Amino acid sequence: MSQTTTMQTITVQDRKIDVAPLETIDLARLVVKDSTECQKLLRAAHSPGFFFLDFRNGRSSKEMLEDVPEMYALSDRYFSQPEEQKMKDYREGQPASQDRGYKASDCDETFEMAYDELVKGSLQLPPTINSDTELIKHFSENCHTACDTMLSCLSDSLNLDTSTRLERHHRRTETSDSGLKLIFEPSLAKLSDVGENKHTDSGTFTLLFYEQWGLHVYLPDEKRWAFAAVKPGCALVNVANSLQRLSGNQLHSPLHRVTQPADGAQKRCYLSYFMRPEHALKEAWAREDEK
Repeated sequence: MSQTTTMQTITVQDRKIDVAPLETIDLARLVVKDSTECQKLLRAAHSPGFFFLDFRNGRSSKEMLEDVPEMYALSDRYFSQPEEQKMKDYREGQPASQDRGYKASDCDETFEMAYDELVKGSLQLPPTINSDTELIKHFSENCHTACDTMLSCLSDSLNLDTSTRLERHHRRTETSDSGLKLIFEPSLAKLSDVGENKHTDSGTFTLLFYEQWGLHVYLPDEKRWAFAAVKPGCALVNVANSLQRLSGNQLHSPLHRVTQPADGAQKRCYLSYFMRPEHALKEAWAREDEK
């Protein structure tokens, strides 16, 4: 089921880099259950587990793309605040599985808004972005809907019956750890100072919007790393661990890491939506793993 396409090498900042040959999947075609597009999605989700989701061709998805510049602007506004102001959004005592509110590390700062809280209206946004509540809701809903569409297409392509369909564990009426995360992770003056951070994601899908080179993906067939291209109008999507487990390992949660193509310190922001399964499924898995 794996696909073979040609690796491309390009020059970025006077340095040659490999660019991963990732499929581009048209969301508008998935919405209408185009069989060819659904099979492309299945192949990409099987290997390498990364693909681009094209938002440029559907009416609602085009509207979502119009939100992206505003989302970058509010993200910049949020992270430009003094540290003491952002620390007011830090959440004490949340479970290890949750990443809500503000967090900071040596290499990045993040602010995650839970989908459940956003939809129910219980999320208190910081004053600096509170006026953008409707924008954030609209963007989050569109990301979540895109994930729902992909799950439905994959269930069809995997010939799953009603009891095993993937979307059965992602009902909007049930609680989960799904959420929209703003990420500020500037590139460094020296490429050699970038630490190793390879990992897989713990949820179902990750949708990533970005405008600068910065993500390395591992290609299992080639057994090598390559950059994900900067592709306007698209989100980079990866299968995550829960979806790999739900699919009985038919779908692949790939290794990836944040890096940069060359030396040079500059601001760098990402918009990331994490679809994660219902809490009930995670609790059932935890009980299963204890046996």
